[in-house]
Amino acid sequence: NETRDEHNVSSDDDPSSSRNASASEHNRNETRDEHDVSSDDDPSSSFYLRQHNLTKCDSDCEESSRSAQELIAYWDVDKCGPKGEDYNVQWCGGHNETPVCQEEVEVNDTLCVSRAARLVLLNVSKPVWWGREMVWIDDCKYMFFARYECVPTTTTTTGTGTSTTSTTTSRTATTSTTTTTVETEAMFKHRLETRFPEPADFTCAQACGKCTSDFVRPKPGQWATELNGVQLPDVCFEARGIHKVFIIGDWGGIIRKSGGVSPADHRRPNKFVAHTRPYVAGVDDCAQQRVAAQMQQRASWAHPDYILNVGDNFYWGGVNDKCGQPAWKVVPSLQFQHVFEDIYHGPGIDGKQWLGVLGNHDYGGYKFNAAWDQAISYTWGQSGRWLTPAQYWRVKVHYPGFSVDYYFADTNVFDAEPPAADPGHNLCNNAHNLWNTSCGAEGPTSLADCPAWFQRLWAAQSKWLEDALSASTADWQIIVTHFPPKWGLEYWKDLVERHGIDLIVSGHAHNQELHHFEEGNWLRPTAWIVSGGGGGITSEGIPDPAGHDDQYGFFELTLSAKEIEIQGISHGGVTVFQSFLVQRFPAKKQK
Repeated sequence: NETRDEHNVSSDDDPSSSRNASASEHNRNETRDEHDVSSDDDPSSSFYLRQHNLTKCDSDCEESSRSAQELIAYWDVDKCGPKGEDYNVQWCGGHNETPVCQEEVEVNDTLCVSRAARLVLLNVSKPVWWGREMVWIDDCKYMFFARYECVPTTTTTTGTGTSTTSTTTSRTATTSTTTTTVETEAMFKHRLETRFPEPADFTCAQACGKCTSDFVRPKPGQWATELNGVQLPDVCFEARGIHKVFIIGDWGGIIRKSGGVSPADHRRPNKFVAHTRPYVAGVDDCAQQRVAAQMQQRASWAHPDYILNVGDNFYWGGVNDKCGQPAWKVVPSLQFQHVFEDIYHGPGIDGKQWLGVLGNHDYGGYKFNAAWDQAISYTWGQSGRWLTPAQYWRVKVHYPGFSVDYYFADTNVFDAEPPAADPGHNLCNNAHNLWNTSCGAEGPTSLADCPAWFQRLWAAQSKWLEDALSASTADWQIIVTHFPPKWGLEYWKDLVERHGIDLIVSGHAHNQELHHFEEGNWLRPTAWIVSGGGGGITSEGIPDPAGHDDQYGFFELTLSAKEIEIQGISHGGVTVFQSFLVQRFPAKKQK
């Protein structure tokens, strides 16, 4: 029990487990009939069958046994695996040092009549940074070894005067009507609770006293910058079960004069040479709506608790007004109504709060004086769904048995260069801003002040984030920001290691990305997400009409005490990313 691999999820009832193998050997020695001279290891022997409570294997049984030999996936280091060299490695994401094995895979109906197999056992070698240690099975060395079993299929066979129902996992030779049982939310909930059981006696009153079930808006200040660093009251979700969160960014398209909302076109050769690509009708002209439809469809059964919004809310240049309005003043905007409220609605989405940050296009794109402060002020709008009370802020969320600290950060300093720098990627450039351009008391007060204003914002935020992370007592720490961590990489590398940040959620790049265990992730084992394919602007690459791509979409987190499942869902409803995140502890705790 002490040395059992934490990744070995085999049951104590599994005859292949070491514990039961020992017990079986003990029983064999004590109960074997002295007149039974058949081999102990011969599966056809009467002794073997009697000890394992089995009967002679018929043709169906033999076929099921053959299927079991095929339903494995492994990365074979010594080239001695049961099926030869590496086998079905694509089920676990290929040759990843720490695999991301799919919970369910599609297989040929000669293996499983349901055409689906689910993961039942996974042995994983320890990664390099833990001290490399391989998986040994039958004197063969593996990076990983996974075993699957057929998803049960309910088979109803109807004959003259009789009707019987049975459950099978292999192909049968009978004439029947077959229905595949798809894993329901209840089935997933049962599996999650079995792996990470939640305390039955959990109450919000006990966990956090005066916390609420909704995110409470603070009172607005005079200016949008006054609440920077604010910590909202703790929030608590008391219900046990599945806890999901959606993530989206770069989502707000342009209201056309002819009516409707469509993405900003970032692939025009006359303006964006580096991003020129073919136009895909039926996708590029309605990308935001396609992603929103998939969000709503999934929300109808997934029931996310809230939505993380990583910014670039409205293209091209944020809310169509000028900065400098008091924070408490909500200026009526067609964009909030037609691009936000009218598009994101339906069962599972209605009433769910959007927790967000500002992107560079919310400040104006290549200007700094758009009504970015209104993207904060709408927090106090009538809808009640929008929650961006400051440029940077934080909140703690409690669940049965665990908690999450969210830190919402402004990283637009990486797009605030001196006025003479690149006019296409610089909020403070002198080609599109006048020298006397100003946001008044909240700042920037002038074009000359613009780069320094963002630097002061970054410095104050960095101190705030350092203090907040140092004081965190939550199980999970998640950063929500606009620019991916490859901007300011050395800063983030230091921060995630010292404080054990588990996940960074971002946008800005107009596609979907998940970085976790691959060698190119400089922050591993911290994961980071780019969810910039919300459809407000055309994607970087060519989308597939059916959604088999990573260009437009959103992400979903499934939270639990010991593991966060990350899934990327495309504009066609296809799961294109999946990984499982475990907690990263601060460096001082690791030592």
